[in-house]
Amino acid sequence: MSEEEIRLEQEENREPIAEEVPVSVRVKRHRRIRYAAPLGFLVLLFALIGVISVVVTAIGWIVQANDDTALREELYTFLDPVMQFCPSEFDSVDDTEDADPLLLAAVYRVSEAERIRQLRERDEECAYPVEETQYRMIVPQTTIEESYRYLFGEATLTHRTIGDVEYKTENNCYYVPMTINTSGYKPVLGKITHKRDVYTVQVAYVSVADIQYDERGNAIEPTIDMAKYSQRYTVRQNDDGGWTLLSVSANK
Repeated sequence: MSEEEIRLEQEENREPIAEEVPVSVRVKRHRRIRYAAPLGFLVLLFALIGVISVVVTAIGWIVQANDDTALREELYTFLDPVMQFCPSEFDSVDDTEDADPLLLAAVYRVSEAERIRQLRERDEECAYPVEETQYRMIVPQTTIEESYRYLFGEATLTHRTIGDVEYKTENNCYYVPMTINTSGYKPVLGKITHKRDVYTVQVAYVSVADIQYDERGNAIEPTIDMAKYSQRYTVRQNDDGGWTLLSVSANK
């Protein structure tokens, strides 16, 4: 074999020389590899925070949607004057066989509002004229009529005397005791359901004799399981946001 053939054979069998990578390129690749893991971790962390934030927000919306505390307080405040007198069942205010509790509710609402006003304003003077002999508020019948409409809408009201609440035709006024005797039950709201603007409210009556007190002498709020009996109040929410009591029925 000639020297030329030997040389050619050596060149064919020679391994290719690896191309030398510049130092600057190697440094850049090393930096990319070095920062890839932390950057990936940060991306995953931010994604996880985003998911958690969405979940927490969604849970908050669900809890808020199911929280009827404000509704219960609003309905309790509206119905309280009526619940104080445990009305008989009726399908319509105008058709009830015993309208006395409803009239007393309208009167009680006026007298209770005045009592609260005096407490809040620390005012010892009554906003209504006061009968000196029996110390009763003299309330115009128009005020009672407004209170009655507030509770029962455009229902018919027949003015009359009921017990200590006296109606006098000579001046068209009610003579209302500073303290009106109520039924002796503490109302407790139970289940509330509604269909569009009509709400059905379970009202349970707990005897005041069954209310317990804590070690400081404060009354403990009664629970519905302590009730003697219960009813269902049907109310309608008006366009102005107010309420109207439509009927009272036995709780099923």
